[in-house]
Amino acid sequence: MRLLNVFLYEFNHFRKSLSKVVTYLIFILASIYSLYNGFDLYQKQQATVTSIEQANNNKIEQVSNWFSRTQIAPNAVDVLGYIPSYQIKQPSPLLVLGIGQAEQYGFYKKITNWSSTYDNDMVEEIANPERLVNGNIDFSFLVIFLLPVLLIILTYNIQGFEQDFRFEKLIQIQFGSISKWVFIRFMFYVFLLIFTIIFFILTVAIVNNALMSHLSELIFLIILATIYILFFASILYLIILNSSGSSSIAFKMIGLWLLLCVIIPGSVHQFASIKYPVNYMTDYLDSNRQETYEVFELPIDSLHERLVKVYPSLYQNDINKDYEINSNNRRNVICAIVNEMNKLAINKIENQNDSKNKLIESTYLFNPVLFVQNKWNYFTTTDYYSYQEYRDNVQKTIDNKLKLLIFEPWYDTKVTPNIFQNYLKELNNI
Repeated sequence: MRLLNVFLYEFNHFRKSLSKVVTYLIFILASIYSLYNGFDLYQKQQATVTSIEQANNNKIEQVSNWFSRTQIAPNAVDVLGYIPSYQIKQPSPLLVLGIGQAEQYGFYKKITNWSSTYDNDMVEEIANPERLVNGNIDFSFLVIFLLPVLLIILTYNIQGFEQDFRFEKLIQIQFGSISKWVFIRFMFYVFLLIFTIIFFILTVAIVNNALMSHLSELIFLIILATIYILFFASILYLIILNSSGSSSIAFKMIGLWLLLCVIIPGSVHQFASIKYPVNYMTDYLDSNRQETYEVFELPIDSLHERLVKVYPSLYQNDINKDYEINSNNRRNVICAIVNEMNKLAINKIENQNDSKNKLIESTYLFNPVLFVQNKWNYFTTTDYYSYQEYRDNVQKTIDNKLKLLIFEPWYDTKVTPNIFQNYLKELNNI
C-alpha cells in the first residue's frame, strides 16, 4: 500500500508541476506534428504508386486489346517497346513512425534500355537529418534522441530536491528504503513515456489498417522502444542513487545523454567516413560517359566478344552460332554491354557501402543509439538494406528486359497473348 501511495504521490506531484506538464505536452505536440509529416509523406507515396499502377494497367489493356483486333502476330521487339516497365517500392504503413531514408532514395523507377540503379531518380540529395532544417521532424528522431532528454527533465529532481533541502533522512525514517522510494517515483515517468509511445504506435497502426497485417513489426517496435526507454531509465536511476543534489544529478544526466546520443554516434560516423570516404559514384559516372561512348565506336567483332561475356549461353546452342549483330539489334546489344559495365561499377559502390555499414554495426555494443535507430528503420522498411533490396529488384527487371531484347528477336518470336503475359511476368508488371 505504501508503494501505491508513493506512486500516486508522484502523479500528483507531476500534475501540479507546471514545468513538467508543459515539457511533456511540448513533446506530445512535437510527436503529433512528426506523425502528421509521416502521414503526409506516406499518402503522397501511395497516391504516386496508385497513379503509376493505373497508368500501367491502362497501357497494358490497350496492348492486350490490340492483340484481339489483329490476326498477325507482331514481332517481339515491337511488343517489348510498348510494354510499360516499372519497379515500385510499396511504402509500408509504418513509414509514418520512421521516415528513415525514405526521402533519400526514390521509390519508383521506369525501366528503359539505359536504366541503372543509380540514376538520378533513384538517389536523391536530401538526407534524413536535413529534414529538421526544413522544419520536418521524424517521429523516430523524437523517440531516439529527444525522449531521453524528456526523461531527464522529468526525473532529475527526484531525491535531488530532498537532498538540496537536507530532509532525505526524514524520508528514510518514514519509508525505510530511499532506493525503493526513488524507484517507485522514477517508474511513474517510465510508465508514462512507455504508454505514450505505445499509444502513438498503435494509433498509426489503426489509422493505416496495419494492426494485423504488420503485427510482428508493431510488436518488435514496441519491444524496441520499451527496452530503449528502460535502458536509459536504469542508468539515470543509478545516477540518482549515486549523486547528491539536483545540480549534480542534472549535470551527470546531461553528460550521459551527450555521450550516448551525440559523442559516440558522431565519433563512429566520423571514423567510418574517414575509413570509407563518401562515394561520389565516379566509377559509375565514368562508365556512363567515356566508356559508354567507346562502346558505340566498337566494331562488330568486338561487340560480339563483349556480348558473349554478358550472355555466355548465347552461342552455346547450335541455333545461336550464327547470331549476327546488325543495324536492327546493334542498339540493344550496346545497351546490354553498357548495363554490364554499370553493374560492375555499381557493385564497387555497394560493396563500399556494405563495408561501411558493417563497420558501424560492429560498434553496436557501445553504440546503442545507432543500433536502435537502424533497427527502427528496419521495422518501418526505410533502412538502407530495404532500399538495396529495391535496387536489386530494379536491376533484375533491367536484366530481364535486355535479355528479352537480345534473345527474342534472334529466335524471331511471334508474340501471342500467352507470350505477352509471360513478358509481363518477366518484367514484374503483374
